[in-house]
Amino acid sequence: MTSPDLSFMAPARDVSDWRMVLLVAAATDTGVLGALPGRPAELAGRLGLDEHAVMVILEALAQFGVVEADADGTFAAGPSAPGTDAAATLYHHARSLRQWAQALDGRLRGEPVESRGSQHEPERWIDSLAVHGRHSAPTSIEACLSRLPATKTVLDLGGGHGEYALELARRGLTVTMQDRPVMIDIAHRRGVLEAAGIELFAGDFFETVAPGPFDMVFCSGVTNTFGGERNLDLYKRVRSRLAPDGWLVIQTSMRDRQPASALFGVQMLVVGNGGDAHPEHLYRQWLAEAGYGSTDAIDVEDGRRTLLFAAVA
Repeated sequence: MTSPDLSFMAPARDVSDWRMVLLVAAATDTGVLGALPGRPAELAGRLGLDEHAVMVILEALAQFGVVEADADGTFAAGPSAPGTDAAATLYHHARSLRQWAQALDGRLRGEPVESRGSQHEPERWIDSLAVHGRHSAPTSIEACLSRLPATKTVLDLGGGHGEYALELARRGLTVTMQDRPVMIDIAHRRGVLEAAGIELFAGDFFETVAPGPFDMVFCSGVTNTFGGERNLDLYKRVRSRLAPDGWLVIQTSMRDRQPASALFGVQMLVVGNGGDAHPEHLYRQWLAEAGYGSTDAIDVEDGRRTLLFAAVA
């Protein structure tokens, strides 16, 4: 299994079978896949699960090659068993499927949804986002530094998994990563970012932003989560932390630039924070209202994401 093909953001004709996604998620969450090899009765007894249900799930997974059984009925990992990155991507995909199933009807009726976001299983959430981050960070950061070669100090705002911060640090920059306390606590515990010389700052960025000044504030996967009013507030807060010749760089999927962003917009709809795959003209409008000067946009990842550069006026 290769992770990019398993994402819920895969092109419509290439998306993974929803049945396989949910089966893998259930078998992972209950420990079945991690306990292989074994017969259904053995696995159920070891894990405290229903034997019949374990058998049904394993036989279904065998249809997708995720597991395979030998002649005596012992199941083991099959040729399509997910590795660590693939499993993390499937977790995110399954989580999105459940959110869509639970919330879409209500959202169409204008009903609010409870926004759980990364508060639900934050470590697994971080790991699932890190898969894409590791893939995209070298290209995205190279594009940023090619456009802004004088950059020395960077704030990775809402950096979560830390892959962009790590890539910036590898290139010799002074890096601070800010996220909510629960995310920073995980980063402290894991120790990878601090070992790379990255300063960690815990705080809700709608209340405080790490003190600068910074040559660049890099913001990936954050502003699409919120609506215009909150984004405008955030851009104003960030601007006060930028050096006089600093830049805010937003990485996101835009409805008018990436075809698959329409699916991303659905995910933002069911999250319930007012976010969307906002079109480019709205980003430019909010940035202008927040006091930024020139803006420039380039596509990265073969056109799957956009980097929007906004200069301090």
